[in-house]
Amino acid sequence: MKKILFIFLLITVCLVACQSSDNVGQEIEDNLRKIINNKEIIFSSNPIDYIEQNQTEYENIISKGEKGLVYLIEELKSSKENGLKEWIMAKASTDILKTNNPIKEGQTGKEWINKYIEID
Repeated sequence: MKKILFIFLLITVCLVACQSSDNVGQEIEDNLRKIINNKEIIFSSNPIDYIEQNQTEYENIISKGEKGLVYLIEELKSSKENGLKEWIMAKASTDILKTNNPIKEGQTGKEWINKYIEID
C-alpha cells in the first residue's frame, strides 16, 4: 500500500511540474503576443519601443527566471523567423542571464541564439 501511495505521489508531482512548465511557455507567449501586437506603436522600427510601451508584459517574461530562459532559448532555436518576436526573446534571455550573458554585442534574435549555442 505504501508503495502504491508513493508512486501516486511521484506521478502527481511530475504532472504538476510538467503543467507548470507548460504554463510558463503559455504565459510567455501571451505576453509576447501583447507586446508585438500593440497597435499604439505598430509602425515603430525600434524594438525597444515595444518593450517600453509594454513594460509590465516584458517584466512578466523576465520574472519567469530559469524556466523562462529555457523556454525562450528553445523557441529561439526552433524559430524559422528572425523578426521582432525573436529580437524580444533574445533581449529577454539576456536580461534573465544578466552578467552571465556571454554575448555582449547587439544583433538580431537569431544571431544572438546562434552565438549563444556556439559558446554554451
